[in-house]
Amino acid sequence: MNAMAMKIDSGMSRNAALTMTRSDTEMGVRGADTDFSMELADQEQSMSREAMDRLLEQIDEQGARLSKTPTFDELRSYRALIQSFIGEAVGSMYELRTQAGWDRLGRQKVYTSVRKIDKKLEELTEKIRLGQANQLDIIASHDAIRGMLVDLYM
Repeated sequence: MNAMAMKIDSGMSRNAALTMTRSDTEMGVRGADTDFSMELADQEQSMSREAMDRLLEQIDEQGARLSKTPTFDELRSYRALIQSFIGEAVGSMYELRTQAGWDRLGRQKVYTSVRKIDKKLEELTEKIRLGQANQLDIIASHDAIRGMLVDLYM
């Protein structure tokens, strides 16, 4: 009878060992999942930063073209690049920084920055439309917009 009791105890030990192994494996899978998620987020952030750097360079080039020849086509291209940049910046903020900043009134800071950029673009558009924009005005507006984009980016 002792032998039989030992077999039962032995069997119970195997089940306990299997249960412990299963728990250890599950914890290892969860840990690997977390590592993978972090690696994926880092990779996405890196790709997003590269895309934003390229867009910022294109915005600078287009801003220079716009200051030399202030036409609606150049302005349209400039605005499209800025919209792409804002879309990329805001998209990466929501994906990678889920704790968005809030101001004292409970509004998100991102919207305030985007509104300021949009207002500056509207002012520039109006100056070009009325023919009142000289090269220095366009360069100053571009520098102000670029500064706000960099603030949004960082």
